[in-house]
This record gives sequence, C-alpha cells and structure tokens, in this order.
Amino acid sequence: MTTTVQLADGLFAILWTALRVGGVVMLAPLLGAMYVPRRIRLAMALVLSLALLPTAGPPPALEPLSGAGLLAITQELIVGLAIGFVLRLATEAALLAGQLISTGMGLSFATVVDPQNGGMPLLGRFYIVVSSLLLLATNAHLSLIALLAQSFSAVPIGSGGLSPGDARVIADFGAVMFAGAVQLALPSVIAILMVNVAFGVISRAAPTLNLFAVGFPITILLGLFILVLSIRTQGPVWEGQMTEAFDLLTRMLGS
Repeated sequence: MTTTVQLADGLFAILWTALRVGGVVMLAPLLGAMYVPRRIRLAMALVLSLALLPTAGPPPALEPLSGAGLLAITQELIVGLAIGFVLRLATEAALLAGQLISTGMGLSFATVVDPQNGGMPLLGRFYIVVSSLLLLATNAHLSLIALLAQSFSAVPIGSGGLSPGDARVIADFGAVMFAGAVQLALPSVIAILMVNVAFGVISRAAPTLNLFAVGFPITILLGLFILVLSIRTQGPVWEGQMTEAFDLLTRMLGS
C-alpha cells in the first residue's frame, strides 16, 4: 500500500513538473521547431521533467480537477509558454531578416503569389539554420535548462505563476526582435535598394532595355555577395538577442 501511494505521489510530482517543461518545449527554439517530430518533443519533455524533478520541490496539495487545481495547471503552462515564447521571439528576428532580404532579392515570389502554400523564403530557412547552430555553439540550450531549473525556486509550483505586468514586458520585448531583424537585414536591403534605384534610372534612359531579365540575376548576385560579406558581423547581433532574452527572463522570474 505504501509503495502504491509513493508511486502515485511520484507520478503526480512528475506531471506537475511536466506542465512547465512542456510549455517550454512547445515554443522554445530548437526544442519546439516544426521539423522536430511530436514524439521527439514529447520524449524530450519527459526526460527534462525527470531531470528537473529534484529542483521542482514538492507538488502542491491540490486536486487537479478542482477549481484551484485547474488554475494552478493553467499558471504552470503559462510560465512555460512565456519562457519559450520570449526565446522564440529572439530567434524569430533571424527569420524576419531572411524574409526581408528574400523579398528585396526576388526570392520570395512563391510566398507573395501564394502566401498559404508558398512556404518559408529561402534565406529565411538559411538564417534559421545559422541561428540554430549559433544557439548550440553558445550553449544556449544549456542556459535554457539552467534557467528552467532556477524558475522552480523563483516561481514554485502552485505559487501563483507570473504577474499581470509580465505580459506587457513580454509584448515590449517584441520591439527587440524587430530591431534585431533590421540590424541583420540592413546591409543587404540598402545594397538591393541602391541597385533598384540604379535600374530605375537606366530604364528612364533606355526604355527598350529588358530590365526584368537583366535585373533579377544582378540583384540576386549582389544580394548574395553582400550577405556573404556581412554574415561575419551578424554573430554579435544574434548573441545580443539571446542575451537580452535570458536577461528578461531572469528579471521576470525574479531569479
């Protein structure tokens, strides 16, 4: 009888821990990527829940189906989703920068013509891959696990979750994402804009010249050339985005 009760308490503690961990896995970069199968994400959430169980503390003495229990479950999910969402915003700057450059270079016509089935622009995929590699190279995934472990002591399970003001803080962090995207895309966008202005002047001087056939290859080649030259200087921007995200989460969780 004692063994059965202890087993039930252990499973109950794992489930409470898995609520917050599952919220992070749903939205966090790398862990919550669309190309990661659901079974893999579920397995990662279970493994992380078991690993973080000693840091989670005792589960609250609440009935899961009671009003207080359902409220605590919702609060735990919101804490996990907030952590994953802030980190996802930091990495989405790379995707937005890739979309801006692709639009200027003419590589996103499929998205413009058919937004639903056009898929992600080519450079958007490239920037997502590069940002994912930088996350692994800078040990951001380990920092995420450490932050998640600290969150259980800063915001214990069943303690009330995040404050209403944290939602405004997370919304304001969206400005950091847009600023980072502009910093990443600005060199290529300015170069492409100058080329388009030059083509506009040429079209006025030589109206019979088929700039549609000549301009596209030149724009794409110049955009890729500027991208190669500027990619080395974009590492600090990516790292700065993740640093600000972790700093925000640390302040928000009070750890």
